Parts: sequence; C-alpha cells; structure tokens
Amino acid sequence: MKWVWISLIALCSMVTLAQEGTQSGVPASLEAANGKTVRVFLQHLKDGNITFQPFKSSNDFTVPVSKVKSLTFYPKYDEEALEQQFIAGEYSAFIATLEPIMEPFWEYMVLDNNLRNDFCMLMDAYLKTGDRAKTRKAADSLLAATDPKVVQRAQVDIALVAILENDLETAKKLRGEITSESAGLYLQACIEREEKRPEDAIKTVSGIIIDHANDVDWLAPSELLCAYLYLDIMELQGTNSVITTNSAVHTARQVKNIYSGTSVAADAEKLWVSLGGAEHEAELAEGRVERLKRKAEQKAKREAEQKAKWEAEQKAKKEAEAAALAEKAASTNGVNETVEMESE
Repeated sequence: MKWVWISLIALCSMVTLAQEGTQSGVPASLEAANGKTVRVFLQHLKDGNITFQPFKSSNDFTVPVSKVKSLTFYPKYDEEALEQQFIAGEYSAFIATLEPIMEPFWEYMVLDNNLRNDFCMLMDAYLKTGDRAKTRKAADSLLAATDPKVVQRAQVDIALVAILENDLETAKKLRGEITSESAGLYLQACIEREEKRPEDAIKTVSGIIIDHANDVDWLAPSELLCAYLYLDIMELQGTNSVITTNSAVHTARQVKNIYSGTSVAADAEKLWVSLGGAEHEAELAEGRVERLKRKAEQKAKREAEQKAKWEAEQKAKKEAEAAALAEKAASTNGVNETVEMESE
C-alpha cells in the first residue's frame, strides 16, 4: 500500500503524462496522512477504503481511509447566509437549499473535511423537522469519524430519534456510550420525559444547569427542555395551571433572550409565541406604559399642587407684608399728627 501511495504522488506530479479530458467524480483536494496534498476526483468510499482518480488521470487508486488526513471540497454556496438561516430556525428552507448541495459528499463525511459542520447542521435540521429517516442516515455516516465530538453528535441525534420512536432500549444504550456527562444527562432527561416522568427530568436538567454551566452546547437545549417539561406536568395533572404555564412562558422567554443568535433561541421563541408570550408581553408593556403615564400624571399633579401652595404662600406673605407696611404707615401718620397738635 505504501508503494501505491508513493506512485500516486509521483503520478500527480507528472501532469505531462496525464490524460486530457473531463473527469467524472467528486473534485476535491486530498491531504494524505504524511501531509502531501493532491487534486483528485473521488469515485467512492466503501468498506473503509476510498477510491479516486488523480487530476487529469483515468487511473483509479484505492487506499484505506486511515491514509487520508482530510478532504477539501469546492461547492459554491453562501455558507454564512445558510448558517444564519439555521440560526433563525428556518429549518425547512435550510434543508431545501443545502440538501442538494450536500448530496455528492454524503459518503465522504466520515473523513475530516471543510463541509462537515454544515453537514452536521443538516442532520440537526432533519431532526428538528421530524425527518427521522434522514436524521438517522446522516448520523450513521458519521459514526466512524475519527473526531469524537462528531461521533457524539451523531450518537445523540440517533438516540433522540430512538426516543421519538419510543425505542428507549436503544436510547439508553447510546446514553451509556456517550462520554460527555452533560450530553448523557440531557439524553437521560429526554428518556425520563418519554417515560412520563417530567419531575425527574426537571431534576436531571437541574443537574446540568448547576454542575455543567460552562458546557454551552447543552446548557441552552437543557433549559429549553425545562419549558416543555413544565407543560408536560400540567398535561399529566390534567390541570390548566397558570403557575405552570407561566413557568413555561418565562423559561422560554429566558432562553430566547439569553441565547439570542442561536437556533435554540429561535426554537424557544417559537414556543414562547405559541404560548401567548408575545401577547402577554405586549399587555405587560401596555401596562407599564399606563403605569408610567399615571405616575407622570400624579407627579404633575403633585408639582402643580406644590406650585399652587407656594404661590398662595407667597401671595399671603406679600399681603401680610403690605398690611404691615400699611399699618406702620398709618401709625407713623398718627404720631406726626399728635406732634403737630402739641406744637400748636
């Protein structure tokens, strides 16, 4: 196999011997484990081996995927705009745009590549729109990846699909295989929710919030899960508790505001709106405006009363001063008259 790989590098460097014409396959740059990079057209990946043709060559080469460090693909699309679409919770539109772009690259996602993060978002979008088959298919293609975080992301989505299908045995098995404690606790809470144990699930989520507050990947979805758990409690109790509903509304609003700029915040806003949060907040805002208006009116009234009181006091003072001057003047005139009479 070493000889094959050396021959490949030599062949790719000798472009003058390569054949001309249009090649079929997926164009990519392939970085070998030894750091060498070659331009190739990928043919297929099967049974742990990848087959490709070097650029301008019709010769197929097959090597173990362990010999490949990474792949770089060159599809043309607005990655930033798509990411913003996902963050905004527009999952159906996101899928409609990205799915056809990703189609040629599915089988190569087991290898490190520049499209894998977008592919993982596509997998999550499938889950969020309820497409269990495609979620599972996408996740299955990542289970043999060398990046443990990617494998865990796939395991979590497969477990969540299993929970949706009430296959709790599979979900519990995967929960035991996941190394991240916070991710495992999140799955446990989802399992407890499926088992109609929302109170226990809330305790589990509380453990994530208290003990894993720095794990931002799971803190936001855990807090959003709490909002749904409050609603589950109300449903199981067969009551229309204002307190429980308000707890769900408050929690959804909190997630919406704290984690703004994430897909979880978008999901929280959808729940918040569905629970009447927007109308409730508008009423509160209207109430605040009315309270501020009344407060301003009361302040103006107090200031007017104080002003009137001060003006009355000033008027009384001036009148008193005028009266005193008049009395003094009258007294002075009387004395003068007396003096004049005596002098006569």
